[in-house]
Amino acid sequence: MRPRLTAATAALVMAISGLAALPAPAWAALPPSEWVVGPREKLAIITLDGQPTVGQLTSVLETLETKRARASFFIPGRWIKRHQTRARLVRLAGHALGNRGHGKGSFTALSDDALRASIAKAQKALSSVGVSAPPFLRPPGGTRDTRVLQIAGSMGYRSVRWTHNPGGGKPGRVRIAVLRKLRPGSIISLDIDRVSHRAALPGIIDGLRKRGYGLGTIKRLRTVQPVLWNTTLRAGSSGGYVTYLQKVLKSISYPAGTVNGTFGYATLQAVYAYEKTWGLVRDGVVTPQQMTRIVRDRRPPTPRREYHNFIDIDISRQVLFEVRDDKVVHTLPVSTGSGEYYESDGERRRAVTPRGNFNITRKIKGKRVSDLGTLWWPSYFVGGYAIHGSDSVPTYPASHGCVRIPRYVEKAFWYRNPVGRPVFVHD
Repeated sequence: MRPRLTAATAALVMAISGLAALPAPAWAALPPSEWVVGPREKLAIITLDGQPTVGQLTSVLETLETKRARASFFIPGRWIKRHQTRARLVRLAGHALGNRGHGKGSFTALSDDALRASIAKAQKALSSVGVSAPPFLRPPGGTRDTRVLQIAGSMGYRSVRWTHNPGGGKPGRVRIAVLRKLRPGSIISLDIDRVSHRAALPGIIDGLRKRGYGLGTIKRLRTVQPVLWNTTLRAGSSGGYVTYLQKVLKSISYPAGTVNGTFGYATLQAVYAYEKTWGLVRDGVVTPQQMTRIVRDRRPPTPRREYHNFIDIDISRQVLFEVRDDKVVHTLPVSTGSGEYYESDGERRRAVTPRGNFNITRKIKGKRVSDLGTLWWPSYFVGGYAIHGSDSVPTYPASHGCVRIPRYVEKAFWYRNPVGRPVFVHD
């Protein structure tokens, strides 16, 4: 039995009867790239993937109409060709349509010619319902590699990734899974042909708005920096992509120095801090895969303590978290006691950083020269052990027992953390 439309939706169907297809414009080639997050503001983009039945599409459109919400659809070109009236309805209702290829097959399994044909056929179908401009593409199932992105880019497209897909389960679980991972610029991927995702859609929209989030479509991505899949960043790199990396690292608590587009020492240390935090290889090299992860990531989770403002030093990961109002605001790379033996004042001692719960007891402005070296802007937390700036902060434990931090953050750290600040040191 044919599903019923609301009065407003039915009126739109009548309005499109004489609409002519728009001509496809000339497309400029794009580098192999993809969007992995939306605008960094309290905005979420709901995307709906798959090959729906007419009833499934109607149900989703009625939900969106009732909630006065806009979404983005990635539907195969073959389906659009067979259901042009319904596809036009999606566009006229204010939603966005992107290219998902012509059929359901994985893009990575297609030859170069077959992949180009699939994208071109899908665009022809989109053009027939008034959608003629790239660059929005989502491979079926999200399967893509550099070759797929290169071919898509040569045809004027970028892939639209997602920040999260809630997976299976009952509608309540789906809704909770989406809202739990919500972040500014979330790109939410729902499967239009999955009943639990359709049933969860009203609650997801309500939950977004309750948290103060607006709803946008993939058209909002035009001004968002994509991740480039033919670019690896390392010390010595420069340009706008490095600037983007520096901004993102700073936004999620990793101080990367001056935002100047140059991958220098400060940016390298920020990358080390990120790699240490998440247990990645500490090589300071940002591959496209790691850049994707950085861009989609949030601040590190706050260590659980009885205080709201404190310093947490994780020896095993070699990182220091500065927590303000229960949120990690700065994540710094550190180098702690090496565990080796050394001689000082005629005594043989072991280079170990004390573990335990402490407080900053005293501070020295500027530098202090000791028998073991120079301590820049030290903040002592127990005896002669301090958190201090150093010219040498390797990715591994190397100090005599103090907690070394890079010199470019030493003054700011010193001023931010007064005497009495709790300091937790643990493995």
